[in-house]
Amino acid sequence: MSIVDQVKTHRKEVKYEQITFSLWELVGMYQTEPKEISIRPDFQRLFRWSREQQSNFIESLMLEIPIPPLFFFEKEEDGTWDLLDGLQRVSTLIRFIGAEGDVVSAAEGLPGNDHEWHYENEHNLDAPLQLLGGQYLTELAGMRFKTLPMQLQLNLKRARIHVFVLKRETHRQYKYEVFKRINTGGSQLLPQELRNCSIRLINSDFPDFLESIVAIDDFARSLGLKDEYTRNGYLQELALRFFAMKNKPDLFRHDVGTFLTTYMEEVAKRSYPFNFDSEKELFCKVFSAINRSLTEGSAFRGKNSQTNRSTGPFSPAIYEAMSVGIAVNIDKVEAMASETLKDKLIQFIKDLKDQGLTGAGSNSKSKTIGRLQAGKDFFRN
Repeated sequence: MSIVDQVKTHRKEVKYEQITFSLWELVGMYQTEPKEISIRPDFQRLFRWSREQQSNFIESLMLEIPIPPLFFFEKEEDGTWDLLDGLQRVSTLIRFIGAEGDVVSAAEGLPGNDHEWHYENEHNLDAPLQLLGGQYLTELAGMRFKTLPMQLQLNLKRARIHVFVLKRETHRQYKYEVFKRINTGGSQLLPQELRNCSIRLINSDFPDFLESIVAIDDFARSLGLKDEYTRNGYLQELALRFFAMKNKPDLFRHDVGTFLTTYMEEVAKRSYPFNFDSEKELFCKVFSAINRSLTEGSAFRGKNSQTNRSTGPFSPAIYEAMSVGIAVNIDKVEAMASETLKDKLIQFIKDLKDQGLTGAGSNSKSKTIGRLQAGKDFFRN
């Protein structure tokens, strides 16, 4: 069979329809009983967008920024649609426009917008999404769909989204192929790789700076990470984390990824001051001090309470608390003898654990701000 004949043969097996729905119609199709569209339980467990990402998506819809289409397939037995691609977007729409549950009173509105309830329920489709302030629509902070001005509620209800539906006539093998090729068709960029690429659309200075600074020997040696981490942007992410936590900790809410992206964007846009020369000089001093005291990549790992030996993997929580604490007290730290500083660093790591500022749940806002302050206080005294 020739290639032309093969194309003709297999194209006949794929039947689809392209439809445009309003957001209100789409959410209604999920809410009706029996449901016209379904999100399978095994898919639903993969709803992983953070509250920040969900809020950003709603802001994009309100700004009428184009979004990718959704993909469903029509089930042979009853004609309802199963979701193939678009889980994060559909789940966010259901939470924001269609969720019928309640927000606990302590978490309502702007005064309760940092309440842990929001993060405990950020993947619960029955819990209404209360928005964080957007990059452009800052006044969205603390708002739910029902508290938006009526004009904006109607705009969202009427906003259109493109949907592709694989018809029931499509052979099941091709339904599988569509799902597989949509979800595995490309190599997934890791978070910092994506930041490095996208921020260059604004300005290349900061991505170039991060790429150059991670080559500093003291930095790489103090981390003690394996070679694979140097190929996926993780070192740049750790350098970015140092600058963001040192310079703008007040921006941090709950999701580290969103926090780092926002900081990198604002520096690239020159909305935040960033002196490349002085920041590099301080960076070098910080990691030189750490590396001369705790060698062989042992600085950012837990310590055994009796033997002081390193335990466990690299800890980003210890890394940010120690590096930021030293940075704001660099003159005092540089004046210490290496052995004295070594003892102090080990004691600091133990203190963080004793205070519950590392380990499970350490990315909460209260623990993050708490350990940054602990680092500043510890190295100041």
